[in-house]
Amino acid sequence: MKPFIRVDENLSLHLARPELAEAVFKAVNENRDYLRKWLPWVDGTRSVEDTKTFMQESMKHNSDGSRLTTFIMVNGQLAGSLGVVHFNREHLRCEIGYWLREDHQGQGIMARACASFIEYLFKKKGMNRLEVLVMPTNERSRAVPIRLGFLSEGILRKALKMYGSFHDVEVFSLLKDDWVLRPEK
Repeated sequence: MKPFIRVDENLSLHLARPELAEAVFKAVNENRDYLRKWLPWVDGTRSVEDTKTFMQESMKHNSDGSRLTTFIMVNGQLAGSLGVVHFNREHLRCEIGYWLREDHQGQGIMARACASFIEYLFKKKGMNRLEVLVMPTNERSRAVPIRLGFLSEGILRKALKMYGSFHDVEVFSLLKDDWVLRPEK
């Protein structure tokens, strides 16, 4: 199983493919209560068949370049997902989305995976601007773009409808020039 991006010897990103469906469903199902607080699609993931359908759709989007879905593997085990939920090719910007199993949080996994993914998006995909949208109450998710040098551009009030309620969303952005010039590189 060759990775799409190898982050380090223990951490890699893999493109969507059918044989990952059971592991993805298991991760979502085991973390359902936690993920549901932040992600609007969790209730729609009720079976391995739902996840297989998602994998097929993701493979199609990966092929046509409309999105880019990858799965985070830590020591060969599925830990979460990281991808581009929307490309705007005209303006060379995209929105990144991610989730991580609760038991894998607080270890720097998402920040390391995102750093490699950001490099790919700027260098290989030619993006100029990356965006991350996060619920302001999701402290762990907010920490990732902050740690990677993204700037908060403000709050989109009641911009996300999830499970019958509207939620605020904080917009973070990172420009290619900022990434190239960041001090820790």
